Amino acid sequence: MSLTESGGGGSSLLTMTQAPQGLPTIMEETLLPSALRTVPDRTQTKTRADFRPKTAIPQDLTAEEYAAQCIQAAIASRLSPYALHQKEYEVLRRHINHLQVTTYLHIRNGILRLWHRNPLVSVTREEAAGCAKDYRFFDVADVAYDWLVRNGYINFGCIEVPSTINSPQLLPVQRRKTIVVIGAGMAGLGCARQLEGLITQYGEKFSPKELPPRVVILEGRGRIGGRVYSHPLKNQSGSILPADKRATADLGAQVITGFDNGNPLGVLIRGQLALGYHSLKDNSVLHDSSGSPVDKYRDGLVERLFNDILDRVSIFKRKADLPKVIEGDKELIDHGKDPAGEGGKLIAEIEDNEVELPTLENTAPGIAISGQAPFTAGIDKLTGKPATATGSSASIPAAEQIIKLGWKLIPSASGMETITLAAKGDDPDYPTLGKTMDHVLEEYRKILNLTPQDLRLINWHYANLEYANATNVNNLSLGYWDQDDGQEFAGAHAMLKGGYTQVPRGLYLAPTPLDVKSRHVVKKVSYQRTPSDAQGACQVVVVTLPLGVLKAGSVEFDPPLPEWKTGAIERLGFGLLNKVVLVYDQPFWDVDNDMVGLLRDPSGDENLHQSYAANRGRFYMFWNVYKTSGKPVLVALMAGDAAHQTEVETDEHIISEATIALQAMYPNTTVPAPTETIITRWKSDPFSRGSYSYVGASATGEDYDLIAKPISNTLFFAGEATCKSHPATVHGAYISGLRAASELITTLLGDISVPTPLIPAKPKLDSAASAAYRTSSGSKRKAEDSAIERAAELKSSRLSEWESRLQSALVDALGERPVKPGRSGANPFLLYQKDHWFICKAKCDEARRTATGNSEAKATRNEVRAALGQMWREAPADEKKPYLDQTERNKEANAQGASEFKAKLKEWDGKAQRFREEWKKANPSVPSEEEVQAVREAQIERAEMKRSRKLNGYMEDSDEEEY
Repeated sequence: MSLTESGGGGSSLLTMTQAPQGLPTIMEETLLPSALRTVPDRTQTKTRADFRPKTAIPQDLTAEEYAAQCIQAAIASRLSPYALHQKEYEVLRRHINHLQVTTYLHIRNGILRLWHRNPLVSVTREEAAGCAKDYRFFDVADVAYDWLVRNGYINFGCIEVPSTINSPQLLPVQRRKTIVVIGAGMAGLGCARQLEGLITQYGEKFSPKELPPRVVILEGRGRIGGRVYSHPLKNQSGSILPADKRATADLGAQVITGFDNGNPLGVLIRGQLALGYHSLKDNSVLHDSSGSPVDKYRDGLVERLFNDILDRVSIFKRKADLPKVIEGDKELIDHGKDPAGEGGKLIAEIEDNEVELPTLENTAPGIAISGQAPFTAGIDKLTGKPATATGSSASIPAAEQIIKLGWKLIPSASGMETITLAAKGDDPDYPTLGKTMDHVLEEYRKILNLTPQDLRLINWHYANLEYANATNVNNLSLGYWDQDDGQEFAGAHAMLKGGYTQVPRGLYLAPTPLDVKSRHVVKKVSYQRTPSDAQGACQVVVVTLPLGVLKAGSVEFDPPLPEWKTGAIERLGFGLLNKVVLVYDQPFWDVDNDMVGLLRDPSGDENLHQSYAANRGRFYMFWNVYKTSGKPVLVALMAGDAAHQTEVETDEHIISEATIALQAMYPNTTVPAPTETIITRWKSDPFSRGSYSYVGASATGEDYDLIAKPISNTLFFAGEATCKSHPATVHGAYISGLRAASELITTLLGDISVPTPLIPAKPKLDSAASAAYRTSSGSKRKAEDSAIERAAELKSSRLSEWESRLQSALVDALGERPVKPGRSGANPFLLYQKDHWFICKAKCDEARRTATGNSEAKATRNEVRAALGQMWREAPADEKKPYLDQTERNKEANAQGASEFKAKLKEWDGKAQRFREEWKKANPSVPSEEEVQAVREAQIERAEMKRSRKLNGYMEDSDEEEY
């Protein structure tokens, strides 16, 4: 296939037009970010013969310390350190047994440790092999390395990677395929950069008669970044940013929602591009619609009510089926120890024979319920994203709960009132979050006296929730709106100094610029039903178009996309968030507050909750971006219905309303007219048609997977709306690009090759012969009577036995190395919880049955923990005192134990070092006659091998030890 512009002749895969010339063009910098280092190619054509076990395991760390670093690296990679990922399981289930899972996880986590210790330098296959503790595990390291590289867990981002591409001068035929990526947003750039890295690392696997594929990005705009766009301010003078940073305003994505627990943007931003950022704090101040600050007690009272409502309706959340989990031995992994023995049947053999395995205890940490929170729901004001909600409030009668939240019942209330939860929606088959929350709120109003200010406050929280989802809450699926719950990253949220565009620009430029064709608007994609039908040079396309563009039908697909994909595109929603950027010469606000909120008046009766929906998102929050934009800039958010109003209102009307609102909020100063304003209208942008996706009333989380699913291995899809685990986020878009690149490279190269057996049986020390090690292709390395192998085994056995004798003598002389003492409970609530758990659980079970009408219903673990928190807070002082006293005694004992342990450890380590030195002098390790003879024979064999190589011009791989 070939590429042509519209109007051209001939058959083509893509039909394109040039973008309208009126669109702005942002010239990209041609220099690499100053903090970025690239690395030279380090492969030096090393072979398996050069690999050695344990070379990547630091000798100055204890096994436990090394294991802890490996575990943390897995967590930082969005992988469980104790269990196989679903895709790992699919690769390995026919090659390892349950015992060997631990060995695999040790090596995989070790490779991840190498990557996260320095993501500026790619991890090589040799280094991966160094994470194995024995030669027998080299194939395991190979498979783990390939899986991590191909799935984008290591060697991704803005770095050079080891190249295995054949020299093009030696190629007899210069054929070359083209991979086209449509869209230069985070998904498209991330996918293209990852593809180039994978092609470079696996270049040798492509046909020697053709060059590896080239990757081309087609972008309709005159800039890169897509919905990540930092618009340069007109006046750059007076910026507080460093000289190499532009004063900008982020018109699209703005907040990084935590770097910890696996956000790949942490590797890009902190580990590779070294970009400066400002950590955000929730130090917000709320102003009433009149401009006066809201009483903090009243604000907290209403926020607790809103969170309770959100928690109650979460009882309708649909839980996704968990994938099959194959776990390793947690205790061995924590202590850095390999399992003993060879294990039994392969995982697949057990599963295929339907042998039921014992249920493994879930090692995932439970949800931490604060001892200060009466329920589990809550909203992050920085992003509008909800915290995990478990429905624990639903088990508590409404009147009882409202008193605990600090409210007073109306005089006519009996104190026994309950709320009958019911799913509500315009279509009874598809209930929505908003309608159901409104129902609960109205039920509460029967026993509460909510003032107009209370309604303004609660609708501010509604607006914040609409900001997170880019739509009115009445459009969200009740069961699936928060289907990615639990996938959030940890750590402080942040904004980049100089703008978010620096991230896509880094992906575009480093280590070498990607091939981006800007102002190329794709109008039609013609694809084949099967890869074998593909003709011409362009046989694979990655579509990273926003969901809004797919919904609008702006690009024609020939043949039309299958119904299962178009149905998912239709069901998922694509929301809208707009911004009003206000630039001033001098700040008139507190520049140390990252944001300030504003309550809005209703469009009708102030006593009707529904009257607030239209206006509640207008300027409901002002972001203070002075520290990141470099200039005095406020960014007002237009969320929910207000975002759509922005699309049709004039700039003058919007700016005037914003200025009036700010003047009311800051009455002690004269708020000037802004020197520069920018108003986004993302719905009107033909290249986005909106802001980000949400789960519509009839949609489920599975629809994200359906949009992501490739078609016939010729058409691939990426973008935030294809990332089920992290939709509506920049990191989700990037992760989807890594996933699409992995799917595509598998189409080109096939599945990861796994040798059989993956882990050879441990060789026995038999004087007649020794088992041969294999290469990754399965061929034998040495003849069975190899003297070289025999000498290596004898030496290894001797040194192992010598070290074992030394360790036994050391323990006999000094005893075992002191073990760090356990810590007694230092949290009085946990001590209280232990004594009252079953009492509280019985009460929660009964409340759950009453709330649901199901006589078999039981409270969840998190509901019990939340209720226990209430019991603890309400317990009288004399009941708490024994637990508080015990805690103080435990703290003193812990401190004393830790001090004694450090002293004993220091003393033992000093004695042990002296004992080892003396013992080694008195008990040197001397080779036996058999080993001495084997070494002589090995030298003769090595000489014969060298002579053979000179005669044949052939050098076989070798990994024998030198003597």
